[in-house]
Amino acid sequence: MKTFTTILFLAIAAGFAAYGQQQVAPNQQKIIPQRSRVAVRVLDKYTLRPVEATIMVVGQRPEDLVVPLFEDGAYQFKMSARDMGVISIHAHGYETHSEVIAARTLRPTKVFYLTPIGNSDSSKLAAAKVSELDLKEEVETVLLFTQSEPDLLPESNYELEILADYLVRNTAPKIELYGHTDDVGDPRKNLLLSFDRVDEVKKYLISRRIEMGRIRGKAFGSGLPVAPNDCEANRRLNRRVEIRIVP
Repeated sequence: MKTFTTILFLAIAAGFAAYGQQQVAPNQQKIIPQRSRVAVRVLDKYTLRPVEATIMVVGQRPEDLVVPLFEDGAYQFKMSARDMGVISIHAHGYETHSEVIAARTLRPTKVFYLTPIGNSDSSKLAAAKVSELDLKEEVETVLLFTQSEPDLLPESNYELEILADYLVRNTAPKIELYGHTDDVGDPRKNLLLSFDRVDEVKKYLISRRIEMGRIRGKAFGSGLPVAPNDCEANRRLNRRVEIRIVP
């Protein structure tokens, strides 16, 4: 009888243990990924003026559709660090722009440039004349670089070309360059590297026949990070040259 009672007790205890595991397991599995805010700016490729657009972001599952909200001069939405998706940008009078985006490589503010439909050389010239009159605020963008080198990442090469095209057509604005690095390595070498990155951008602009007198540059090394240097994704954001086009 004692043996039967002992077995029955153990069976009941095992049942409660299994029930407890079933209750706890879902909570353990319910991991909510951290989501960070992404800001998107949409500009005319030739005038650098803001464009009113409709934006849709489709995640890895078709039901993960996000329509960013326009706040503080940018279209804003949230993505978790592991998310990927396709962003589609539609604007009246412009070619639709679509591309794959990965949250881990996105900057806090991402700029997209739209191309007007049916653009000819004459329409580009007309746009340039309008933009020179209408540019009343500074235009800011960020170019990113490879680790420990003054070489631009491919995505930033395209952005620099667009900015240079604008500056060739518009001779009034000035250009300010601010070089930065992450915090890996000797601070003195990082300061020199930030100078080299500024110089690399300056050389390209001069090669496009933009007058040296229009360009000013400063270097800050690792002293002014835009993100904590606690992981590669954040350090990538700090390896940068900030460009300001001043009316």
